[in-house]
Amino acid sequence: MSVSTWPDISHLSISTPELVNALRQMGQQVKWPPKMKAPDSFRNPELWCDFHRDHGHKTKDCIALRIEVTELLQKGHLQEFLSEKSKAHLSKEIAGRSKGAAPTSPPRQDRVIHVISGGSEVSGVSHAAAKKSTRNAKHGLETTQPKVLLLDIDEISFTAKEQEKILAPHHDALVISLTAANCLVKRILVDNGSSKNIIFQMAYQGLGLEESTLTRK
Repeated sequence: MSVSTWPDISHLSISTPELVNALRQMGQQVKWPPKMKAPDSFRNPELWCDFHRDHGHKTKDCIALRIEVTELLQKGHLQEFLSEKSKAHLSKEIAGRSKGAAPTSPPRQDRVIHVISGGSEVSGVSHAAAKKSTRNAKHGLETTQPKVLLLDIDEISFTAKEQEKILAPHHDALVISLTAANCLVKRILVDNGSSKNIIFQMAYQGLGLEESTLTRK
C-alpha cells in the first residue's frame, strides 16, 4: 500500500548514516538485529543495510531501524536529534503515560475477516492431528484471557509460565488476530522467515480498500 503503517523517523535532524553511527556509539543500549534470515537468492546484493550489516534492502528502508529508534526515543535517548516541535510532542506523550493517563480505546471492529486458507495439512500435520494436539495441550490447563495490544509499537511476547504450556517439539505456526481498517482480521500467519509479506486479494477487498491505492512492485 502507498501509506506506511511503520514508525516514522523522518522528524530526526540527521541523515540515516549519521543515525546508525550514533546508535553504534550507544553500544549495548541498542538492540541490534540478527543477520537477515531470507536466503541470499531472495535478497538483492546491491542493497545494503548498515543496521543489519547485511544486504537485502537499503538502510533508509529498514523497518527494524525505525522500530528501534522509536523505542529509544521513548526511553529518552537520541532526543538531541529531534526538532523542538518533535521534542515538545514527545515530552507531552511521556508525561501523559507517567501520570497514568487513560489507555487508548481499542479500535473499532465493524466486521470480521478470516484470512488463512489451506488444504488437508498445515506444516505437514493433518488438521485432525493438529486439533487433537491442541485439545491435549489445553486439557487440565487454566484458560487465560488473550492479550489485547493497542496501537503503537507493542510487542507480542510470552512469559516463562506461558512458555511452559507449549508442547515441544512442535510444528505449530504463530497465528494472530489484528484490527486493521476497523476490521478484525483473524488467522494472520506470522512467518519471520519469509521473504515476502502477503495479503490475499479477498482479504484486501474485505477491508474495503480500493485496488487503486496499491503500489505495484
